[in-house]
Amino acid sequence: MKERLELSIPHSLCERAQGLVATTPEGRMAAVISWAEANVERQEGPFAAGVFDLDTGACISAGVNRVLSSGCSVAHAEIMALMLAQQELSCVNLAEKGRYVLTTSAQPCSQCFGAVPWSGVVSMEFGASREDVEAIGFDEAPCPENWRELLEERNITIMGPVRQTEAAAVLQRYAQQGGNIY
Repeated sequence: MKERLELSIPHSLCERAQGLVATTPEGRMAAVISWAEANVERQEGPFAAGVFDLDTGACISAGVNRVLSSGCSVAHAEIMALMLAQQELSCVNLAEKGRYVLTTSAQPCSQCFGAVPWSGVVSMEFGASREDVEAIGFDEAPCPENWRELLEERNITIMGPVRQTEAAAVLQRYAQQGGNIY
């Protein structure tokens, strides 16, 4: 029986995100989409996410899907970005340290939707829609129809889709290259 689980993002992604400042939703999404494109090149999956400080625009963490390389079905980009931000800031509730936004290349699946309220982010931005993701064959699992309202009731602002055409193009490129749909 294994007693340890290790998840990591590519070192090149960490280098790209280090010192990044993006003060607008469009700027943050441009960065996240570029990370998703690089993840497609690694044949790992077409998804990326980042946690940014809403006051300064500083990137706190970056995440990409690591499902295939880790053999772990929960290693989604949003989960990776949230876990890394919590480690970076040494807290389980990001709201304890400031105001943070989760910027993700696609509307979160049901798992990632469930993680958002507990993370402590005060805002979430997404690129591609759930329909864009499902159009290439990913199973996003059930999510409440009123998901936006449920998060907003918890004082989490939702913005999206942001740069949807660009984000959806990454998904299409992944599918056209025969990427593994997991």
